[in-house]
Amino acid sequence: MKPVWIDFFRALRESGVESLCLPRHFKCWGDLPQCVAVWVLVGRYAVCRGTSAGRRLGEWGGVALLGGRGGEPCSHVLARGCGDVVEVPYAPPDRPRVVVDLSLWAEHTEGEKNELVEQILATLRAVRSVLWDGNLWLTNTPGEFLQLLSRHAPCLVHKMRIFPDTPHFENPVVLDPEGGCLFTEEVARSHVEFIIGGIVDKERSAKGATARLAGKIGVEKRCRIELRGSRVGVPDRINKIAEIVLRTLSGSPLEAAILAAQAKRDRVYRLMWELQRRIVKTPDGVLAIPRQALEEANWLGAPWEEVELAVKKLKLKILT
Repeated sequence: MKPVWIDFFRALRESGVESLCLPRHFKCWGDLPQCVAVWVLVGRYAVCRGTSAGRRLGEWGGVALLGGRGGEPCSHVLARGCGDVVEVPYAPPDRPRVVVDLSLWAEHTEGEKNELVEQILATLRAVRSVLWDGNLWLTNTPGEFLQLLSRHAPCLVHKMRIFPDTPHFENPVVLDPEGGCLFTEEVARSHVEFIIGGIVDKERSAKGATARLAGKIGVEKRCRIELRGSRVGVPDRINKIAEIVLRTLSGSPLEAAILAAQAKRDRVYRLMWELQRRIVKTPDGVLAIPRQALEEANWLGAPWEEVELAVKKLKLKILT
């Protein structure tokens, strides 16, 4: 799976766009060409015929991007409105599909509902880093969710696919921490829809909730994501799960994708789990960890301050 900007910029070049000046306050969350492609695809900006000038930021797919103050001329501009729009002959991909299903929305507390909206907005940012809005589906979405979404992001311009019920899935798999099969690179390559339960359980217990959700939408295959044989340290936020899937589909090994998506909390929890398996007791009864075992436990590559935090939480002595 390749980023959408690659084919989008190829289509730009074929349309005669050799250089493109960006607006003065152009906002970008990551790779510049990806931001340009997504903003045009969702309709926030248009590619317009017209001259301007700026400083060269780089060249992608044969198209130079310019911005800020500078004297280099450009043949086209990116603007929110113009009379001479370039119609870019590019159809964005409609698969793979990251699906967040909200069948269990009503079971959440008010605080959890707000957190769920925030995680979905973060998931949109994760999808935009590689694909575009059309690859993110929200299913079984109640009206209350849409109201909260407008409240959290009142100026959001998007083209997410929002369904009030369960749409037709081509080849789905539900990502469930209690699933019966193991999510692997092969599973990722062989499925179209990756369904993540729209579930936040910060204020209550939601054990088995994803299995119930899968039953409601009629999807039998449920796979869990593991890191070297354990779920400890595997991120559980919706946007992080989406990020793991997208990195894997982009060619990253699953383990590397999980490590890249980990937050500090995930790494510390996994470090504690790894350290507990290597604890020794000194002759005077003190729980300790040999320095070599400590280094082996940190195959995660966590920074030293996180290693120290894990050791502190377990109240271990480091044997040098």
